Amino acid sequence: MESMRIVERKFCEKENRPSVLLANIHVNADVQSNLKKMESIIQLAHEKGVNILIFPELCVTGYVWETEDGKEVVSHLLSGENAQIAPWINNVRDSLRTDGKGLEYIFFNNVRLKEGVFYNSTFILNAEIDYNEENLIYDKIFMPLIEEQYFRRGSDKRLTIDTKWGRVGFLTCYDLCFIELAREYALTDEVDAIVTMAHWRSEAVREYPQMNVRTDHYYGFIWNLMNSSKSAYNQVWTLGTNAVGAHDISGVHFWGGSGAWAPSGLQLIQASNIKEELIIIWNLDLKEQKEIEADEFNYRFDFHKVYQRLETTGQYTRYLP
Repeated sequence: MESMRIVERKFCEKENRPSVLLANIHVNADVQSNLKKMESIIQLAHEKGVNILIFPELCVTGYVWETEDGKEVVSHLLSGENAQIAPWINNVRDSLRTDGKGLEYIFFNNVRLKEGVFYNSTFILNAEIDYNEENLIYDKIFMPLIEEQYFRRGSDKRLTIDTKWGRVGFLTCYDLCFIELAREYALTDEVDAIVTMAHWRSEAVREYPQMNVRTDHYYGFIWNLMNSSKSAYNQVWTLGTNAVGAHDISGVHFWGGSGAWAPSGLQLIQASNIKEELIIIWNLDLKEQKEIEADEFNYRFDFHKVYQRLETTGQYTRYLP
């Protein structure tokens, strides 16, 4: 924590709006080390009076890695699986407040063992919520090939929660690339914000020699682009947390870049792509700002003038009066 930079910004002067801490942190393959780091950040959130704390994907175990012996990865995932750290989780949950004057919600992602298979799951910690309740858990749907070796894909179930500050929906990492999920959250669930927790890579080459264009961090570019466009297309807030730094076993670099994107799609603040940082945004007006930005062009309203949802399939079709 001593070397971790803390960046604080105030969104507006309305002090009854929530404060949010985005943890742009390095996650290694040592479960106890990760839990200790998370404890320190949770304590800081309490001390600062932050209302919502968001950790990256797989913040307890770290990300999976390429290996010829898949059993070592399975064993590692099992060591940090949610039921295995239940006493730690319960202590954290019991420390949370309910009066809006301090830390009330922690959103985190971890390995979940269900019926003998692993799921990549997002949990909500809150003093009044049972984090093991099935309809309050989001299982990651879209997975890269390396994850498919260890995790089962989630169903099409989305997760939304209503807080005193607005309605929130959840995505996990690669889910971000599929616009249908975000559209369902925006058009059907009418969320004010989408939270995305990720272990998003940095390095990939895209080169167009004749145009003299090249990037070595294409995946990082996509992280920034997808978060921005998701907000702009759907006129919702995006709060994204990503791991940062090199994986201590595979050496793969993760992009960091945790941040907040307004319903306009504009990036308001973003953490380092290299170093650990804690981003605190004070007085973040989720609900009212979303309504303000839809005053001129309300995409959801205009969409429903042309399309209607089919109850049988959940798909949208052109409305024919």
